[in-house]
Amino acid sequence: MKKFLVLLLLVAMTIPMAEARRRETPEEIERKTRHYQGWEKGVSLRANLIFYELDRTRIVGEKAMRTYKDQAKFGGNVLVNAGYFLNNHWKIGAELGVQMQYNYTVMPIYATAHYYYGTRKNCLFNFLNLGTNLLFDKGVRFGSTCAGGVGYRIQAPDSKYKYDIMVGYQALLLRPRPEMEGAYQLNEKDVKRHEFNQGVFLGFTLTF
Repeated sequence: MKKFLVLLLLVAMTIPMAEARRRETPEEIERKTRHYQGWEKGVSLRANLIFYELDRTRIVGEKAMRTYKDQAKFGGNVLVNAGYFLNNHWKIGAELGVQMQYNYTVMPIYATAHYYYGTRKNCLFNFLNLGTNLLFDKGVRFGSTCAGGVGYRIQAPDSKYKYDIMVGYQALLLRPRPEMEGAYQLNEKDVKRHEFNQGVFLGFTLTF
């Protein structure tokens, strides 16, 4: 009996939703259908949680030393972006900004790709970011970074503004200066240091 009542409730909820969809006029459907073309610009905010860190230091002629950390450290990004729609689904572009976290502040520079599903303005999408990062540590130190994930776009039928909510993963490779401490004096060019961070993030983007 209990299962029957639950099934009946689901049917009762489904019928009005289906009926409401059938009642959409062609004009309403058109207002809710996207026709993306040309450029769009925006700004993004991301809250990061870094859950893994690898620190690798290698002195020329010696075996590399590695330190691993499982952790929970927070950070955040502020990014500006611009993208061009190749068609109603694909957008390519660029993104740059500032990423602040517990150990460094870096400037990521991304090439971006987005794919939007379906034809409605409110829709799911996937995204991929690939690029470099600038670490200012007694000069500019170049690294690399990538990010990707899934999002949902919200856009009112008669508004040019779009709101994206994103969940994603980021891998960040940094090249900080080596720590030249100890009893022996070393030449800095003979010491190579890399730091690798993995994290997840929740993001919000406003585009127009």
